[in-house]
Amino acid sequence: MSIKIIKPGLFSTVQDKGRIGYQDQGFSTAGALDLYAFMLGQTLIGNKGPAIECTVIGPVIEFLEENTFVITGADFDSQLNDCNIPSHTVIKARKGDVLTLGAAIEGARCYILFGNPIDIPKVANSYATHVRSKIGGFQGRSLKQNDIIHCLCNENYAVHLGYSAQRDTDIFKQQTIHIIEGPQINAFTQDKIATLTSTKYKISEKSDRMGFRLHGKTIPPQNGADIISEPVALGSIQVPNDGNPIILLNDKQTVGGYTKIATVSAIDLPILAQKKPGDTIYFEWVSVEAATQKLKQKEVDFKTQLERIETMPIYDMSQLRSTSIRIKNLLKGESQ
Repeated sequence: MSIKIIKPGLFSTVQDKGRIGYQDQGFSTAGALDLYAFMLGQTLIGNKGPAIECTVIGPVIEFLEENTFVITGADFDSQLNDCNIPSHTVIKARKGDVLTLGAAIEGARCYILFGNPIDIPKVANSYATHVRSKIGGFQGRSLKQNDIIHCLCNENYAVHLGYSAQRDTDIFKQQTIHIIEGPQINAFTQDKIATLTSTKYKISEKSDRMGFRLHGKTIPPQNGADIISEPVALGSIQVPNDGNPIILLNDKQTVGGYTKIATVSAIDLPILAQKKPGDTIYFEWVSVEAATQKLKQKEVDFKTQLERIETMPIYDMSQLRSTSIRIKNLLKGESQ
């Protein structure tokens, strides 16, 4: 069982929930930036395998054997054998079928999961790729042209064929990111603290899975940014000496030596995951208690969503392959 990467897309990596419980040993968590989209994909496809996380421009994948797959998260221009296909629906692919993901229409990151799941070794109990450390995923790197990725043989790979779920479109429109006070908030003047929540920040072109660099009004700490290195949390907002905030994401280092003015509420991390360079965001303060309550409610709502997944009409697009080729040839003026 295998798939072949014909084109890798802009930045595609193998991810799972992340490398949990190993930061004290120096391992970054890595893992899917939009964790809810990834977990929804696992439920739809019916296994606990990893996903290919696609960023802004997706890959072209050839199925070397029959398989099923589902695409969750951002809305990408997606086709199987030149036929448009829906996201958030489990679809069958036959041997030789080609899945093409173009540019993201809404959002920035989607996840491709397979009924015969990707077969790669775990590192520190996780499949997640951490490119800077060159560990996990497929050979510790982003995918490249002509990569052959083996898949496990799962006799129940097609059990969830046709399963479908509603896509959360609100996540793509939301610009407000809720934050709680950071451990070094007192290193900033009240004026700079107020600036953080009154400024429109743009995500820099230099942003990646390690962190989002922001451009807007600067908020340099009053006595310099350097501190004794200490552990950093996912979503920490570091402010170096230039005053431009940096939101630390999944591939962040385990410790950092810059002042941290705030931390993004966990419930809003998937919103950030669906932003791309050039997008704008706003910050809004929230108490720890309110953030915790919102997160608990989100988990309840998400569990309910998983329980409501319905079986939809089966999508076996392989039968449309020859038809789409004939239509394509006719449009070109070629004979059948």
